[in-house]
Amino acid sequence: MKKKIVSALLCVAMLSTMLVGCGGSGGKSSKADGDKPYSGEKLTVLYMSGVYAEAAESMVDEFEEKTGATVEVVDFPYTTLHEKTLLDLTSGTGSYDVVDVASQWDGEFAPYLTDLSDFMDKDNYKTDEFIEKVLENSGEWQGVQTGIPNASTPQLFAYRTDLLPDGLPDTWEEYREVAKELTDKDKGMYGISVSATTGQLGGVFDYILWSMGGAWADEDWNVTIDSQETRDALNHLKEIQDYADPSILSWGTEESIKAFLDGNAAICETWPTLGLVQAADDESQSKVAGKWALSTIPYDKTGTTLLSAWDVSIPAASKNQELAWEWVKMYTSAEKQDQFYDDFGILSPRKAFWERDGIKGTYMDTVREALDTANIWWRIPASTEVDSMLNTVVSQYMTGEIDLETAVSKMKKGIEEALKNAPPEEGTKNYNM
Repeated sequence: MKKKIVSALLCVAMLSTMLVGCGGSGGKSSKADGDKPYSGEKLTVLYMSGVYAEAAESMVDEFEEKTGATVEVVDFPYTTLHEKTLLDLTSGTGSYDVVDVASQWDGEFAPYLTDLSDFMDKDNYKTDEFIEKVLENSGEWQGVQTGIPNASTPQLFAYRTDLLPDGLPDTWEEYREVAKELTDKDKGMYGISVSATTGQLGGVFDYILWSMGGAWADEDWNVTIDSQETRDALNHLKEIQDYADPSILSWGTEESIKAFLDGNAAICETWPTLGLVQAADDESQSKVAGKWALSTIPYDKTGTTLLSAWDVSIPAASKNQELAWEWVKMYTSAEKQDQFYDDFGILSPRKAFWERDGIKGTYMDTVREALDTANIWWRIPASTEVDSMLNTVVSQYMTGEIDLETAVSKMKKGIEEALKNAPPEEGTKNYNM
């Protein structure tokens, strides 16, 4: 076992923001106050519910004071955010002036977003301050800057240091052995807590598959999902059901995290920044205070884990693009990114953040290292269809509706159909393999 002790005060987040270049930007309104150039204008911004929306809300007063504009923050949970955003973008209604985009949607949304290059050139806005791997996965599409990264986090596991003093194992086989040893169903104690509801289960399957060396397709989009690695990943998921609460297939992040904080699971496979790190050392909310840490997932063959990255973009239909750009600049500034970490646990994609006192030389070095290898699944338009299909198929397999070979066959057919329905743009390569 490799030792991966990660201090408990981690507030991991997933996001920074990327730039959105302009087509036709709305002009400034007449000044009611010389210091407030956008007096009388209204900005509507859209974020995922939770810490990202809360961070936006925290900036409203300062932004309004600086610009003279009014700001409305709208938020939806992840499960409906894609649908709501896509509907507004494709209809061209311009209901939102700024949208926070999950990086896997970049290719699908790109035709409806503003090219930010003119804004960036005007203000000499540089992206070389961002982590290269995050930039590669978030906000840039086919050479066009459509967003500025505002959050990024790799999939990390929380674990009990009193039960696993040497950290997590390097292979999934050893991981299952440890989970089995730590499971005592009569006492309500399980080895693993995981978010396995449909909508999140696909991502769990992905990081297991990648770590084992598998992939959806090769560089040229030839489907490779019919593999031994896929079968091994599915078998792994089937087995760990014996070492987890029987209700995991209905659990989202909240339930998974609560089980860990209540001391009912030795390992928590879920995004730790969505509540875990914020509460784990608060004895009024946690029974594991001082007895937990974070680790990368089992390395197995590749060590590739799942990346969550978001970028702030300006819809092409926005009538307030100059004002929207002012919001993007403030929201993604180094100052605000530091503040959002301190107040909400959101991890900045800016390199300088990771050099801060109290960050560098701590458990956060493990998180930073993972960001150099973490990957998101496809960012082409077919990505959403494939992700939805995988969620459904993996769920059917884990509930016993279909057997292993049927699951693999349905995955292969589903990926092939998605690529046929929405072929990748010419020259686009699959780098996630």
